[in-house]
Amino acid sequence: MKRTTSGGPRVSELTELPEKFVEAAEWEKFCAWWKDEWKPGAHVALIGPTGEGKSTFAGGILAQRKWVLALDPKGEDETLAKTGYQRITAWPPPKKIRQDIAEGKPARLIVGGTTRTRDEMEKLATLMRDAIEGVRAEGGWTIYADEFQLLADRRMYGLDKEIEALLIAARSRGTSVVTAFQAPAWVPKAGTRQATFVVMWPTRDRVMIKTVAEAMGRLWHDLADAVDELPPYHVLVIPKRPRAPMVLTHAPKLG
Repeated sequence: MKRTTSGGPRVSELTELPEKFVEAAEWEKFCAWWKDEWKPGAHVALIGPTGEGKSTFAGGILAQRKWVLALDPKGEDETLAKTGYQRITAWPPPKKIRQDIAEGKPARLIVGGTTRTRDEMEKLATLMRDAIEGVRAEGGWTIYADEFQLLADRRMYGLDKEIEALLIAARSRGTSVVTAFQAPAWVPKAGTRQATFVVMWPTRDRVMIKTVAEAMGRLWHDLADAVDELPPYHVLVIPKRPRAPMVLTHAPKLG
């Protein structure tokens, strides 16, 4: 891969880093690499502030998977809705969707919606729990857990055990989980430790960087150097292979 990006600032700031340390790739080249690297059953953690592009990046990589279930606890993920995801209000899904899946056609579904009362929140939690159990039993799905901290918080949706079980045990059935959250300290430890790839946005939080470095088998000061040099809206993709280069890229806006 060449040291170029698209859709944002160039990465001349990174030229002083060793070539084996960070590689930069245009989004199209990154996607070609990612398609080969992201195997069924491999998990991905997206870590960054709200509004920095986690949903955009997620939408880009999820487009490579045939069956996707997105958990949207806030009911506000318009990024995925604009790319053709269908909201469902019950599990199992409607007959037409189930028939399409049986015929091998793609299915990209969103579970979630506005919850104004505690009763509505509890009903949504039950729906998401049923959906998680359903896709885990079937295998071959990719689950996108947006706002993982809300899903895992027992004062909110209380799905920590269900998602942790997916992260720890679902690999054998080819089920992948993509979690999105703002900080590792806000979610169960498995969210970072079980990730095959961590995708990080710019941060100055040294505790966060050290946590990710430990989980991914990296030297924390090497990771800190790379994160410090990230241009705005770019991300650092960190494979859980200490000798593999980290990859810098930039996801274009979807929709």
